[in-house]
Amino acid sequence: MTQLCHDPLAYLVERLCCSVYLDGGGNVRLGFTRRHDLTDMMTAQGIARSNAGVLRDRLRQSLEPQRTVPPDPAEASMADHLALGPFCPLI
Repeated sequence: MTQLCHDPLAYLVERLCCSVYLDGGGNVRLGFTRRHDLTDMMTAQGIARSNAGVLRDRLRQSLEPQRTVPPDPAEASMADHLALGPFCPLI
């Protein structure tokens, strides 16, 4: 599984379809929908725990003031779009 998670944020958002965000204390949190089963939730939580530092850094970067030139939407991954866009944080 480690080879699948070179980019844990992309894997959580694009493959497992969860929302990933920072709570008020700066902790990484996951949001699930009713369609997620227990296996998906446990997998996502394991990835989030194992990669908490990387996820925290990526999410904090997304909260910093954006570049003056917005990224080309065609170049942005779904994970970047959800982390930077109006869909984060979702619970």
